[in-house]
Amino acid sequence: MLHIFTRSPFQSQAFDEAAAVISQNDSILLIQDAVIAATVENSPIFSFRDAGVKIYLLAEDLTARGLEGKLKSDINVIDYKGFVGLTVDCETQIKWV
Repeated sequence: MLHIFTRSPFQSQAFDEAAAVISQNDSILLIQDAVIAATVENSPIFSFRDAGVKIYLLAEDLTARGLEGKLKSDINVIDYKGFVGLTVDCETQIKWV
């Protein structure tokens, strides 16, 4: 399953709510303001990563927010083509707001 987050952990409780349903075989995609989560110490995404969940981040949204080079972890940065590839590869998707 692909979990798509659009809001930062400061704007939404979505990361906490998703913790109950995200499993090791799932993937997470951070887009829009959710990319901020990859630049913050103690972000909830790191516990997902440590549990084996694949984390992806949309490069264009990182650049639009001036956050290049500020990632706190080894997160897969992808472009729009990679975004489309993820949606094709993952039959089931959920968008968290």
